[in-house]
Amino acid sequence: MDIIVVPDLMIGEDKGDVNILFYKREDGPDQIKLKINYSQNMLCFMVKGTKEVMDDSDNYVINDQQIALVTSGSMLMTERVTLFQQFESLLLFFSNDFLESFLKKYQISVSDGNQDIASVISFPKDPYLNNFQESMLILRNDFNRKNFRVAKMEEVLLYLYEKYPKPVLGFISRAATKQENRSLVKVIQNHLFDNMSSQELAFLCNMSISTFRRKFLEVYQMPPKRYIIMEKMKQAAYMLRNRRKPSEIYFQLGYENLSSFSLEFKKHYGVSPTGYA
Repeated sequence: MDIIVVPDLMIGEDKGDVNILFYKREDGPDQIKLKINYSQNMLCFMVKGTKEVMDDSDNYVINDQQIALVTSGSMLMTERVTLFQQFESLLLFFSNDFLESFLKKYQISVSDGNQDIASVISFPKDPYLNNFQESMLILRNDFNRKNFRVAKMEEVLLYLYEKYPKPVLGFISRAATKQENRSLVKVIQNHLFDNMSSQELAFLCNMSISTFRRKFLEVYQMPPKRYIIMEKMKQAAYMLRNRRKPSEIYFQLGYENLSSFSLEFKKHYGVSPTGYA
């Protein structure tokens, strides 16, 4: 099962900070399962059918009586058609840059205390949301106009914020947190063997040292130093099993000399690098 990047696959190079799509599946089985990477956050109006979304902690079902806010990231998704073999949805995608501009424009503040909000939150359709959905389906020829997309995204998000302030602010906070975590993971993996301090890594993540340590713990469930040593030792063991000499690999793993590498390896595995091989 290939990973589908959405909305990039449907939009290509024309992707903006806000993108609106009407998705209709014409034929196929009663249900299909997909690996989806949402490159932007999404507001989903189910028009016909049912969508089930699963992330790393839970699964969520969205039917045609609901709308749902979905944070960006990788998820498993199942599409189920109606009795009449129909599956249709209105999808509004928006970046974190849009969210930042939205908060500034309407002077809305977000606190850090909303990390318990789920990746997917749903709301029941009401008369306004039903009318919004119908009007968007009528105006689908305007989806290629940037100002139209931004205005409609702001309109519906403001409505949800006024009616459901706590979950909407929690969603925005979680969306920002997930982006920070993705940035942190990228920096860590790119510099895992570069012998960098936590202060230097925090700087590359554009975070204070306290925020970096807190975010690191959220992502890896252990302090930075312990995680980095563990990954270095895993790589060292792999290289030694493949007939690499300790004198050839210590510098690649970020150690300044062979003795400090050998000491760390023996502390971790109970034998010296030469004895391990």
